[in-house]
Amino acid sequence: MSRVLIFGGFAPSLILFRAPLLRALVEAGHEVIAAAPDEDHRVAPAMKEMGVQWYPINFERNRVQPVRDLLFVRRIRRMLRELKPDRLLCYTIKPNIYGGWAAAAEGVPSAAMVTGLGTVFMNPGLKRTAAIRMFKKACRWHDRVFFQNPDDCQDLLEAGVIDEPEKVVMTAGSGVDLDQFPVKPLPSEVSFLMLARLLTSKGVREFLEAAAMVKSRHPEAVIRLGGMEDPGSGGVPMAEIRSAEQAGAIEYLGHLEDVHDAMAASSVYVLPSWHEGTPRSVLEAMASGRAIITTDVRGCRETVEDGVNGLLVPWKNPERLAEAMCKLAEDEDLRASMGAASRQQAETRFDAREVARVMMNALSL
Repeated sequence: MSRVLIFGGFAPSLILFRAPLLRALVEAGHEVIAAAPDEDHRVAPAMKEMGVQWYPINFERNRVQPVRDLLFVRRIRRMLRELKPDRLLCYTIKPNIYGGWAAAAEGVPSAAMVTGLGTVFMNPGLKRTAAIRMFKKACRWHDRVFFQNPDDCQDLLEAGVIDEPEKVVMTAGSGVDLDQFPVKPLPSEVSFLMLARLLTSKGVREFLEAAAMVKSRHPEAVIRLGGMEDPGSGGVPMAEIRSAEQAGAIEYLGHLEDVHDAMAASSVYVLPSWHEGTPRSVLEAMASGRAIITTDVRGCRETVEDGVNGLLVPWKNPERLAEAMCKLAEDEDLRASMGAASRQQAETRFDAREVARVMMNALSL
């Protein structure tokens, strides 16, 4: 059996995204260690419950700071020397890049998970050029690079980031734990739900505009938004959220640590994002048996067979989003049939246990 170190950019994501993989590794008899910054009170007990060792490591995950980042590489190397893993698996941009550099220096086999390219890779310019060069250096050492959608994979292959295409492994996102998200009965009311960080790139403004249009035609519809405020430059100010709430367009739920009740109270899940890896919230809604409305963009389009388990709409288009919401508001049978199709797709394509099996096989674990 192997000692496996999972290294990510945000501690709560170990619970939210990686728990099925961590459990699968432990069940296979491996010694598993998880490392990430931004320690959360939930993380240490959750890791202990799963039989995973917890190793907090602090770094600033949202900004590139050359001197601090070079010191961060040294800290990763010390971590590798201390923990002596047989295999390093990284995810999110800084661990993928700097973890690869440190693993190469220490001779530790490593792999990267691309869970979405983000704005650094999506927008042309000097930052993208630098990020590509840095990740290319890391990928010379990484022996596997996992992707959640074909668009991200194609972009990095065309940019020359991955020198050997045989390193690429596709997965169905991070998958969804079907036991944690069983089918929930549909509510009697027409209710729409969006859960996301309050970012412009998540389509929050389009959702607010569409909600006002839908309420003008279907005042009985309930439209809820949940998510954490983001103070960064890409955040939607809370004043805009409160204004839409005061106008009666939406109900704002705040940040939800547990989404089960909100999901159970919804009949349609909406995510008008501009780009994703594969959106976890959509997979959870699919597993719960909900019709999906999302955008025809990378990562999102992989979750919806248009007209079968949901509807695809153009990005940055609140009018078309409102049309799709009205269509489902007016057809209870369609909401039910699409919800059933969502659950079926969650079971056949997005089971987190199958995702873990694919990754472990690729890593010979």
